[in-house]
Formats: sequence, C-alpha cells, structure tokens
Amino acid sequence: MTVTLGTRGTAWSPETRLYSDGVVIGADGGPLVVPPHSGLRRLPGTGYLDPSSGELPGAAVPTSDDVDAARAALAAAELPGRGTPYAAMAEHALVDIGVLTFPNGAVVAAGSPYWRYVWPRDAGYMAAALVLAGQPDLAFSQLSYVAAMQESDGTWQARYLPDGTRAVPDDRGLQLDGIGWTLWASWVLASSAGGTPSGRERLAELAPMIRAAVTAALDALDPRTALPKASQDFWEMDVEEAVLGSAAPLLLGLRSGRDLLRRLGSDGTGVGLSEDGVLSEDGVLSERAADAATRLADAVRSGFGAHGYARRISGSGGRDASIAFLLPPFAPHDAEVEQAWRAAVADTTVANGGVRPGEEWTDLETAWTPQMSLHAMTAASIGDAALAHRLLSWLDLRRSRLGALPEKVTAAGRPAAVAPLGLTGATVLIALAALDGRALPVPLP
Repeated sequence: MTVTLGTRGTAWSPETRLYSDGVVIGADGGPLVVPPHSGLRRLPGTGYLDPSSGELPGAAVPTSDDVDAARAALAAAELPGRGTPYAAMAEHALVDIGVLTFPNGAVVAAGSPYWRYVWPRDAGYMAAALVLAGQPDLAFSQLSYVAAMQESDGTWQARYLPDGTRAVPDDRGLQLDGIGWTLWASWVLASSAGGTPSGRERLAELAPMIRAAVTAALDALDPRTALPKASQDFWEMDVEEAVLGSAAPLLLGLRSGRDLLRRLGSDGTGVGLSEDGVLSEDGVLSERAADAATRLADAVRSGFGAHGYARRISGSGGRDASIAFLLPPFAPHDAEVEQAWRAAVADTTVANGGVRPGEEWTDLETAWTPQMSLHAMTAASIGDAALAHRLLSWLDLRRSRLGALPEKVTAAGRPAAVAPLGLTGATVLIALAALDGRALPVPLP
C-alpha cells in the first residue's frame, strides 16, 4: 500500500481530505501512519497494529508480553475521564501521545509528513497531560528532548526533526512562545513531584534549560513597552507587531520560570538564598523574572485589554483563541478576560459547530480541533462544566474511524487533515482532568 499523505492544502483554503485514520507503533519505535479508509485496526488498549485486520509495511510486530505490558500501563494510568462517556476518547488520546513519542523522547505533532516534527509548543502540552495521567517519566523524557534542542541563546526554533540531530526542516525561524510552553510544562512536572528525590533529580537535569529559557524570555521583551518583540505564534505567520499568542505564553513562562528558579535555591528552601543569606544567582534571576512578569502583565492588560484582548497589540484583526492563555489553568481568573474569551468563542464559531483559530482567519468553513479543545479546557478550568461538556461532546463525535482526534473538521462535519493531532489529545485530557476535579495548578501572579 503506497500513499502520499499530508502534502498539500493550506490554512487559507478549506481542506476536506483526511490524511490518516490514526497511527500505530512502527518497527523503529516511532509512529506509523494508518492510511484513511484502510480497514486496519489497533489491538485494543495498545498502540500496536492488529494483524488480523491486515498488513501495514513497517509496523511493529509485538510479542504477547509487549501487548500485556501496554495494556497494564494503560490500566495503571490515572486516566482523565475514566468512567465517563468520554473514556474511549481519553484512552485513545493517551495511547496516541505515547505512539507519537519516539524512544529518544522526541514527541511529534502528528505522524504524517509535514507534521512529523517536534514543536516545543505541542510537546509542552503533551508533557503536561502526561503528568495528569500519572506518567511523569514519559513527560520528563519529552521535555528532556526539547531541552536538548534549545538554541545557544535559550530560545527554540519553530520545530525540530525527531532524530536528535537538532536539525530543523525549514527556515520558519524562532517562535518565542516555545519558551513559555516549555517552562510551563517543566513547572507542571516539578509541581507534581514536589520535593521527592525523583522530582529533585528531574529538576536538576532541566536546570540549565530553565535558566537559559528564563534569560531568553527576559531578552525577548522590549524594554520600552515590556511587550515581546514581533514573533510568530501558533498561527505560524509572520507579523510585524506584538501578538497575544506570544505575550501570554511568555507571561506564563516568566511566572513558571520564577517558581522553578526558587525551587533551585541552593539551600533547598525554595527562596534562592546562598549559604550566607544572600540571593543566589538563581535567586537573582528569579527576582528578575518576577519583575518582568509584573511589567508584562501590566502591559498586556493596558495594551491588549484596551482593545478587548484582540490578537494584535494594534487591536486589528479581532480576537483569537490566545485569550484562553490568560485564564486558568495558565493564569488566575479574571472576569474581564473571561468576558472577552466568551466573545471570542462566539465570534469564531463556524457553521459546523466548531471554531476557527481567530476572527481574521480567512477559512470560514473548517473547524480546528486544537482551538476547540483549548476552549473546552478553559471552560472546565473556570468551572463552566456545561460549556466544557458541549465542546468535548462535539470533539468526541468527530473522531476518525480509529478513534483519533483529527486536526480539522470539514463543513460537513467529517474529520480532516492529520489524525491524531497530539496537541488536541493533550488539551482534551487536561479538560477531562479538570472536570474530574484534578485541574492543573495555576502559577501565581
């Protein structure tokens, strides 16, 4: 079976093709795409191909012990949504994140070409979801891979190859939000482990990355405005002004980095004091991060808030999904921000019931599941269970034949583009955990 998947279509033209029904574990330990409409299945409770459903060149051939181990790991997981109508969606999402993770820790956005790369943004969300699911070792492995990709100035490129070479597939360049998402995911992992020996060891291994990332976040801010320099955000489009999709993740990263650096305090008290009571280097950097976070929060409120939290600092283009980055679980609740977020959800809803990324997104027909699941996560995190259930039910009904959450949904309500998309699966799991009463912690302002 020879197919070419994920090689055409853009964000500006409605996409109606489904590139894959899902992924299975390949012989190399990485994800192998299951072509759409193939009739192939996975062995229940695992990421392995069910050989009774047909052949797929390159698929791993598991032993009975492999299958038993995979099913035991899933049973032992703290699966969000277990015992609810969303249990099957949650199970598939968690297994898919595992399949999308290579043995070296590289977790790719999806299995298809052009998505088979490591985005720090997507990896951060998947690591946070794994922490909630009781799989911190895999989360740490993913974050360690991202840390190894870090540039010398503490930033990250948009995406990297999963082969450990630190090579990038194109010239998209730096995306500042990767700093924020990586620091946040590291903070989630550190917060879950507390002061346990394993938690301290993980934090120590991530410490060089954390220090460099916090420094990069400080350098990314314009000293005159306290806002970040122009950078691509999750839209991955060049802009010439500050956008909320970069500012909000950097604010989250500074707050997360501030707390991580305090945990690295030399005396173990978490305040960053040296033996003689003077602030250590980590303590000084933590204080700088705290000050910058305060100034950035004020700039976001006065700048973006003046235009109803539009995507662009100029107020043009309307709102987008990045308003959610200013609400739980990323930031303390704010009534004004919530009002703007609800307006953004309403104003970006398309005819099929889903949402598009933002008001200035030119495709008015196709729904994007990462934004849909992000809004579900926000609703669950602020206590609006009714809205969270509505959004999650919509996603659940639009999974692929193999149960994978796709990247897009067509005007006719069919799954389209890549499936699964790890970012959507991760935010679904985080939303379900919040509904379970296990919401992610929120960094303090």
